[in-house]
Amino acid sequence: MIPLEGVRFDAFAPLDGHVFLSVIGDVLIELRLHDVRKLGHKRTDAARDPFSLTFRGWHGLRLPQGTCGFSCESLGEIEFFITQVGDGARGSEFEAIFT
Repeated sequence: MIPLEGVRFDAFAPLDGHVFLSVIGDVLIELRLHDVRKLGHKRTDAARDPFSLTFRGWHGLRLPQGTCGFSCESLGEIEFFITQVGDGARGSEFEAIFT
């Protein structure tokens, strides 16, 4: 498992388009990393520059806000907090923010 405090923008930037898998209940959830974006400069007391990840799942997918475990073939196992931010013709969108 990748420790959350060690996660950096540079680890995710090359993974745009990669699939992240999670099992919630009995359902295999597949989210595709859609956008990796820097959010400005880090605070002087912060361990990293802030960034966000946007994922897309199938249209109509609903997930509770909270911490989920994911696996990615290129990155391995990781847990992070996601929030659903939309659902439209292109699919359901979820965001994770790292500060």
